[in-house]
Amino acid sequence: MARNVTLGELIDDVRAEAGHSLQASLGVAMRDVLIKALQRQQRRLWEDHDWKFLRVHRDVVLSAGQRYYNIPSDLTLERIEKVEFKYGNRWVPVEYGIGQPQLDQYDSDRDIRALPIQRWQEYENDQYEIWPISSQDGTATPPNNVLRIWGIRKLRPLVAESDRADLDDTLLVLFTAAEILAREKGADAGLKLKMAEKHLVTLKGRTSKRDVFTLTGEPQAVMPQGPKIIAVQTQ
Repeated sequence: MARNVTLGELIDDVRAEAGHSLQASLGVAMRDVLIKALQRQQRRLWEDHDWKFLRVHRDVVLSAGQRYYNIPSDLTLERIEKVEFKYGNRWVPVEYGIGQPQLDQYDSDRDIRALPIQRWQEYENDQYEIWPISSQDGTATPPNNVLRIWGIRKLRPLVAESDRADLDDTLLVLFTAAEILAREKGADAGLKLKMAEKHLVTLKGRTSKRDVFTLTGEPQAVMPQGPKIIAVQTQ
């Protein structure tokens, strides 16, 4: 029971669980099928559950006058959990959604800029918009005028024999073996599926007993100490 197990090891373990030959020469035709099944099972489990060990944050240094930014390459919009902004000496929450009330205050279409950043929302082509547009450039070290994006990172590729899985090997092997056996109408397909589901419950139970890093929280009651709000109009 471990993470970061290679694809080659996973294939051998699935073959063993499904009762297939472990000699590669006798199962070449099944290799691609097993790889696709392992990829599919890992993807499904990644989408269905919030795995804490895959939770990361990515910092984006803002540029004065820039309205749209690319979503970090190893995150997806759907798995973003929280956005914060470094304002003065505090990280403050950035709420989702930019509408007419916001634009009435600081009109991004007219390039009106201000601090702090208060809102964000998705944009086209894997980008997101911030509001208001920043009036100052940021710095990475120390972080200042920086947007911090929290989320569950994407899965690493699982294609080559040496590629390593992000999720638990036993979990992937049992679910994949159950899928293969069901296709083959194997008598123990149901047993493997029950074992996989039980192992999933065990893993999730162990995770829930640990100290949970909560990404949600009550809004700040007062504006933290930091620079005064600055708004500028460039036109």
